Amino acid sequence: MSATLQTSLKEKICESVEIPILTRCCFCFPLRKGLIAFAYVNTMLTIAVTIMLSLYISYVRNSEIADTSEYPRLIADTTALVLEIVMSMLFIVALHMKQVLLMKVYLNFEIIFSAIGFVYSLAFLTKETASELFLILFQLMVQIYLVILIWSSIVKMKRDGTVKYTRDGDTV
Repeated sequence: MSATLQTSLKEKICESVEIPILTRCCFCFPLRKGLIAFAYVNTMLTIAVTIMLSLYISYVRNSEIADTSEYPRLIADTTALVLEIVMSMLFIVALHMKQVLLMKVYLNFEIIFSAIGFVYSLAFLTKETASELFLILFQLMVQIYLVILIWSSIVKMKRDGTVKYTRDGDTV
């Protein structure tokens, strides 16, 4: 009985929520090439932030004046960044090899990681300034856009069997 209830609830959610299928990344790049570029840029930026955060942690540890109460939070942040680097590399491999299963794994990771990151950012919001809140909401919107792009790529791969590039017709 519960299996039919769960299936029908899942079907009702799928029927009532319609996610748009996008064909371009940032309205100009082909979908797959745009996702590949995004994945590389995201990986490089995440590596840079991880290095800077690691250097800051070593400074906090070696400094006698620095406050060590934020040390556990910094370790948690670094651990999350390392996990994001690993998953971004998995996403790059999935895009190059056109593996739908790996893309689904990254999609699920991105949804869960984004939700946890949003709650975490709100929990550690030090000052209720408009700029910090704006950055948190902007980051959430970019991640939602990324999820829609990944979903579109997965749907396109399932439908076509692979990713095919389309070329706009030359108009004279």
